[in-house]
Amino acid sequence: MNSNIENEQRDVVAEVEQSILGALMVDAKAFDKVGFLREEHFLTKQHRQIFAAIAKLAAKGDTPDCILVWTALKNADHADGSTLSYLNELAHNSPGGSNAKRYAQMVVDRWTLRNIVSAALDLAEKARNTQGATPESILQSGLASLEALMPKAPKGRQFLSGYLGGIVERIDAEYHGDDSHTKLISTGLRDVDEKLDGGMRGGEVIIVAGRPGMGKTAAALGIADAAGAVEAPAVVFSQEMPGEQLALRALSRASGLPINKLKDGRKMDDADFLLLTKGATDLIEDRIIVDDRPALTIADIRSAAREVKREYGKLGVIIVDYLQLMAESEGDNRTQAVGANSRGLKALAKELDVPVVVLAQLSRKVEERPNKRPLMSDLRDSGEIEQDADVVVLLYRDEYYNPDSTDKGIAEWNVAKQRNGSNGVVAAAYVGERTAFYDLQPGTQFGRSTSAPTKKRGFAD
Repeated sequence: MNSNIENEQRDVVAEVEQSILGALMVDAKAFDKVGFLREEHFLTKQHRQIFAAIAKLAAKGDTPDCILVWTALKNADHADGSTLSYLNELAHNSPGGSNAKRYAQMVVDRWTLRNIVSAALDLAEKARNTQGATPESILQSGLASLEALMPKAPKGRQFLSGYLGGIVERIDAEYHGDDSHTKLISTGLRDVDEKLDGGMRGGEVIIVAGRPGMGKTAAALGIADAAGAVEAPAVVFSQEMPGEQLALRALSRASGLPINKLKDGRKMDDADFLLLTKGATDLIEDRIIVDDRPALTIADIRSAAREVKREYGKLGVIIVDYLQLMAESEGDNRTQAVGANSRGLKALAKELDVPVVVLAQLSRKVEERPNKRPLMSDLRDSGEIEQDADVVVLLYRDEYYNPDSTDKGIAEWNVAKQRNGSNGVVAAAYVGERTAFYDLQPGTQFGRSTSAPTKKRGFAD
């Protein structure tokens, strides 16, 4: 770029930054209008220091006039002989605080443009000097850099009464048989949906946890199938199981054929091929997207999910299999890292307004108890998982531990936490040869007899 043009643009940026800094020092209420503005948005070091001083004064409830800002800069060793006169000049030439939000947005826009140029130059440099990096990794790096520059959704703020109109409208529509206002995603199981007061909701994080062999992936596929059967696609981030294996399980569920036949075509007969064809056709119509990259970060999942929503215009559900396999993006230890990922997934659910179903492992201490039914305290690595979740479902199959169980073929979906609803245990049929859950027939009797000999049959309250 021509140096004269660069200098001209820097002058324009400096004038915009001077306008907002001056406005913040002459209007005590102006700072409340620019909550999205940050120190790093300013181009020059001096302007970053001035804004930081103003922000600290405003946070304490002080009016950030020239003298107080100068004193703060002096105490931080950021002032020299010309600083006070410069602050006075900014305040004197200020256009006032009425347009503070507009000036602040201009500062952010200039920062965004600078960083777009920087990211593009960095991407070009990496493309010229790959140093062993693949084109895919270079593209991912560039996309991540640009994704970080995307504007964040503004925080909503209104009186509680402002939400009532939409709530009453939805209730009235549902009462009259119109479900178009209802943003519910089915789990694929009638009784579980009923326990969740209709199904899963946008913005919720639903933890589905269990020991190995309890059917976590089967539960995930059932949810994906229920969501993907409608127009909004489901996205499954399968970090443990390759996409082909996931597809094999889905095909078994859709066709009704046992997995051992699908793994070995020599066991198939003509009738099986009819079922296979029908199952494959049904599965093709489902809108289930699988991302089987290992060790994904929150940024990876957010970027991919937003891309799907942009491409298809909507998103039904996000499924992460499973939480403890995600990359450790922050935190000094494993517990903190898992907690950070848990918080990130909750933020993603709210941002995209979709349910996020997260599979999670339980600790081995379950195996040490006479009664193997899991508790929420068995969630591995972080209590924050329980804290961030809107719903926690603990899966248990008695026949896994007790071959003579009276509850063979039955799984317990224990809704151990529901932020806006009741807890309790729901039963579902489990067909091991298809690794799939189904609704029990109405009136089916089941108990909890084998692993808890001191309890009577039937679910305890």
